[in-house]
Amino acid sequence: MGARALHNLRGARRRPPAPFPSVRAVIPRERASSSGRAVRARLAVLAARQITPPVEAAVPAPAGRSSAGDASAGHAPGAAPFGDALAAAAARYADAHGVLPGPEAVRSRVRWHLSPRSALAAGVAVALVAGGVALRAAATRPGDPVELPVPLPAATSPAATSPAATNPTATSNAADASATGPGQVVVDVAGAVVHPGVVRLPAGSRVVDALTAAGGADADADLTRLNLARLLVDAEQVLVPRQGDPVAPAAGAGVPAPGAAGDSRVDLNTADAATLETLPGIGPVLAERIAAYRQEHPFSSVDELLDVVGIGPALLDQLRDQVRV
Repeated sequence: MGARALHNLRGARRRPPAPFPSVRAVIPRERASSSGRAVRARLAVLAARQITPPVEAAVPAPAGRSSAGDASAGHAPGAAPFGDALAAAAARYADAHGVLPGPEAVRSRVRWHLSPRSALAAGVAVALVAGGVALRAAATRPGDPVELPVPLPAATSPAATSPAATNPTATSNAADASATGPGQVVVDVAGAVVHPGVVRLPAGSRVVDALTAAGGADADADLTRLNLARLLVDAEQVLVPRQGDPVAPAAGAGVPAPGAAGDSRVDLNTADAATLETLPGIGPVLAERIAAYRQEHPFSSVDELLDVVGIGPALLDQLRDQVRV
């Protein structure tokens, strides 16, 4: 068997081996020498293990054989020369054509590779995530600060220099009259009372209710000169006289009209505000309203007093016999 293998090996020397196309493309030149040495050492080991039979497995020679037969029984003839020849042939092949790379060399050349579809999907996902983050950041960004207008100081109106502004009583009465709600009357209680001033009462109240709201009458008040059961009219004045005070004339000192000599009634078109205040149920507010009304609409009849705000039918009945036009 050793002679036949040696004969085949000699024939292989005369015929150059066929080149292995992929070896030169895979193995670099600078790594061929180191790989060749590793292959030669490996082939030498394999040749020694596979071809040379172990010593202990040799068949013992029969008795009577010569010592030369014993020496050749433990070793196959031509085993050592065949191993050396195989190792030399492998070395020459590696030097001429190189060797195949090991697993480490192949693994070092592996690179990540993505298909165009996978790369496109990954790019779209990254773009969507970035857009969502940008939209959320824009939505939570605080807005620009807004400057609030600074209020300007209130200008002084001409009404501040009017006589009503310098007269606390007139101002109080006007404010109370303007603040009167539906179902209320505002009257001025003056004279012999505990707390004189403007009081607000429900509609339909009477003179006695106004005195009670003012704290009651003083001890020297003369209540016999008042009609305590009279209905109150909005914006009128209730004057409580004291005992011993002169009795106020029923009519004012208005200028009588021509042909009305000796007539004590107050002329609505010519009487001033002070004279109008002497009428029953007429206070400073109603006197001013009557004077303002006649400037635009001179009275032609006593009944036109109903057109003045604050004068109703009940008060007109009290004034009918004390005024004229």
